[in-house]
Amino acid sequence: MRKKQAIFSVLIILAALFSACKKNKLPAYDFQSVVLHECSAKLVEPYICFDSLLTDSRCPKGAECVWVGNALIKVTFHESQAAHTFVMSLKGYPSAGYPSDTTVNGYVISFTNLQPYPDINTPGQTEKKASFTITR
Repeated sequence: MRKKQAIFSVLIILAALFSACKKNKLPAYDFQSVVLHECSAKLVEPYICFDSLLTDSRCPKGAECVWVGNALIKVTFHESQAAHTFVMSLKGYPSAGYPSDTTVNGYVISFTNLQPYPDINTPGQTEKKASFTITR
């Protein structure tokens, strides 16, 4: 009988530990498709601003390239009335100082996509949108 109680107690403790490790994902709709020079919803913190597109060297659709290319953007992350500005890379080059994700005060910010994708048939596409995943 004691053995069953001990096993049950261990299972309860393990369940509590695993449930405590879950990441609370913030609503994805707040951070998907932030338009260049704009911010996600400013009414609720945290929010993120897509400040500038530094470079977009991704290989366009319909072209043959030696490498896939990359995109670098500058963003500002706002939380607790503080602003944190940094550069992010779509492919992630942390050794060059351009990660695709970063952590700010417990928030994990990932740069996941940049739209529209370059296309040689439609040059000069205008509205750029960056997508992010932010978890805590």
